[in-house]
Amino acid sequence: MFLPVKSFPIIVAALMAATSSTSIVAQTTATVDSIEYINSRNGQYYRTDIAAEIAAIDQNAAASGWARTGQSYKLWRTQAVAPAGAIALYKISSLNFANPAQPSVCSMSKSGKIGQLSGGSKCAPLTSVTYALLPDANGQCAANTEPVYQSAVNNNTRFANKLAVVQDMFDRGWNANSVSFCVPGVSTATDADVYRLLKQATFGPTEALMNQVKQTGIANWVDNQLNMAAVSSMPNLPFYPTTRPTECVDGGTPTTMCSRDNYTQYQVQLRFLQNALNKDDQLRQRVAFALSQILVTSGADNSLMPYGMAKYQQQFLDYAFGNYRDLLMAVTLSPVMGDYLNMANSNKPDPARNISANENYAREIMQLFSIGLYDLNFDGTVKKDAGGNPIASYNQTIVENFARVFTGWTYAGTGGAVPTRNNPPNFDYPMMPVASNHDVGSKTLIGGYVIPAAQSATQDLNLAINHLFAHPNVAPFISKQLIQKLVTSDPSPAYVARIANVFNNNGQGIKGDLKAVVRAILLDTEARGAIKATAGFGKLKEPVLFGVSAYRSLGGVNDGVWVLPFFSGMGQDIFRAPTVFNYYVPDNTISNGRLGPEFEILTSTTAFARLNLARNITSGGVTSNVPGTGNTTNGTYTAVTNVADATGTSINWAPWQALASNPAALVDKLSWVFAAGAMSQSAQQQIITAISGIPATDSFNRARLAVYLTLTANQFQVDR
Repeated sequence: MFLPVKSFPIIVAALMAATSSTSIVAQTTATVDSIEYINSRNGQYYRTDIAAEIAAIDQNAAASGWARTGQSYKLWRTQAVAPAGAIALYKISSLNFANPAQPSVCSMSKSGKIGQLSGGSKCAPLTSVTYALLPDANGQCAANTEPVYQSAVNNNTRFANKLAVVQDMFDRGWNANSVSFCVPGVSTATDADVYRLLKQATFGPTEALMNQVKQTGIANWVDNQLNMAAVSSMPNLPFYPTTRPTECVDGGTPTTMCSRDNYTQYQVQLRFLQNALNKDDQLRQRVAFALSQILVTSGADNSLMPYGMAKYQQQFLDYAFGNYRDLLMAVTLSPVMGDYLNMANSNKPDPARNISANENYAREIMQLFSIGLYDLNFDGTVKKDAGGNPIASYNQTIVENFARVFTGWTYAGTGGAVPTRNNPPNFDYPMMPVASNHDVGSKTLIGGYVIPAAQSATQDLNLAINHLFAHPNVAPFISKQLIQKLVTSDPSPAYVARIANVFNNNGQGIKGDLKAVVRAILLDTEARGAIKATAGFGKLKEPVLFGVSAYRSLGGVNDGVWVLPFFSGMGQDIFRAPTVFNYYVPDNTISNGRLGPEFEILTSTTAFARLNLARNITSGGVTSNVPGTGNTTNGTYTAVTNVADATGTSINWAPWQALASNPAALVDKLSWVFAAGAMSQSAQQQIITAISGIPATDSFNRARLAVYLTLTANQFQVDR
């Protein structure tokens, strides 16, 4: 029995020169179809474009075990009809039909090295050649061509031009490679990359955005978003005292929800969802949401009033494309942060009265907001000493000195009053200094840097922020987290280094330019491409992205009211993170040792909560914590009367029902919208089979079942 021959990268023009005696069969048309077969007995794949061989394989299919897979692409027949620069692809030998059960292993595909048979004899001479183009240096195919990707495992190789097929092989554990060559055809690579961009830069693709990006181009669309004036904003809620006044009541006529609207984060959460679902400045919102999970405060602390949280989150919309140093300063002086991490009313040390400066903000501004726990290489990897131990970026003494820097700040006085030593909470305005309560001694910070004595609280604060911002850790530490939030949870060190370089210098000598950083993240080669074959690339959709993107991509009307309560059950109660470390930590690892931050909150409970949301999106049904009335057949929820400008929630099922008579077309469309065209072939087939069991006349139930199965598929839940 023949041993299989490994199929390696394509044989190029140099091999053709070495085999000038090869017999080439005359061709009469410009292109020929390359037909793919699979052997049911050993799982081997095989391609051929020779008409006689195709006929012979088909005729002997039952005996040989070979059958068509349904996958094909075209090749140029001759170099004369191929574009300039086309290379030769060789076909080796032909199938051994004398013994159909053992086809010649030399006939693997139009690629590979001439292999050895088990007996040591050489394979038969080359018998056919056709032509293809190589991709350019960026892995892109020329106009009017489409890419062909190679997948391999052990001794088996498969070439495919369909993203779903490539994804299928990757899901089965095959090694998937980048573009091998380009063949005649209409490429879907651009469409796939556009959908991927919209997953990274928005709260979910829509058909309108898809067409917009295709028309303008990816880079131009990103630039347009970066230069767009903000259209999203947080609600301007009125000041409310920390203790609810007696006149703040619920109910009555008309219905009021004073406690909900002024003593919970409901209005802030709802506006966030309404912006994400409906406003056009999508990239600004995605970056603001990312920053809010790096520089964390939480409404889970009941002392944080919603009018203050609205102002705190507004900062991220304002500074999303600004300078990180300016944002860090604004966050530091925010009364919300001052309350959350105790910088507000932090008194100068007084040993006689057993008073020391509060260390909370001093610790977290270093650990979480700027430099991290350990010294970093420029690519984000941790520096280690001679013993292999991480090198700490600061120690307890430095924490204590930073804590002294942050003394003397308090809440602004109400009504413009001059602040006293320890003012009561006021979240309307930035914190203000009280000179008499600031430690004016010298402070020694990181690397021996000394803030001199006898300076004001404002002077000390500016020097400390500048000192942290100048630290070499800031660029890789913040850049890596922004990559994680937008593109992939486990970026390569090279990717981090490229973005850190932009963080340090936007091209005009400016450090911390978030607009330049975000642009570099989204246009980086590691972010772009039709399909991602690198193991570990991508990110689990955090619950907010899971729910909001489902609604945005399905189309319809949504005011955020109905979907809001579900995020808590999925582990992401909006703006109510359990700790300053966010809902999940950026260095959380999964079973294979790779970084997977969002997996920290994926438990059996939250996984079922995701399924329940998908069921309710597609089927309707009201739960006890959802206000309003639901229609249990089509996911429509009527507008509630106690929310201003409520529209209710409904899905536009018409476009999906229009495709339901053709299950394959419906699932293909869902694959594009929800999985950037790369839902695996096997996953698609399972959905097709499931919805084909529903009568074709029942277009609605076909559509909603297809959507439900797509939303619960891992290829929607994990963005790649």
